[in-house]
Amino acid sequence: NNFPAKLHKILSSPQYSHIITWMPHGRAWKILHKELLVSMVVNTYFGQTRFASFNRQLSNWGFKRMHQPGADHACYYHECFLRGIPRLTRLMRRVPSNRGKRQPDAEGE
Repeated sequence: NNFPAKLHKILSSPQYSHIITWMPHGRAWKILHKELLVSMVVNTYFGQTRFASFNRQLSNWGFKRMHQPGADHACYYHECFLRGIPRLTRLMRRVPSNRGKRQPDAEGE
């Protein structure tokens, strides 16, 4: 199982719903308790001990965080990560590591 498939399974487990949960519409999810997430979930399932490492994995797999005010503020989403449809995670790919990092343009400086 890849990172998104494991995360989907965790989100679908009532055992962790007080730590990490789907939003009611099922298109995004939210971290409710960051410290418990790291100690009980991230360490156990992903072998990481820091939230920054988990967050980097989210970015590497193309998850976006919502910053606009409203019910979904601070939630994460991905178009292939929907509640009740775990098979969609097979369509997810890691984002190339240099994506979004622009090289300076010598002509434009």
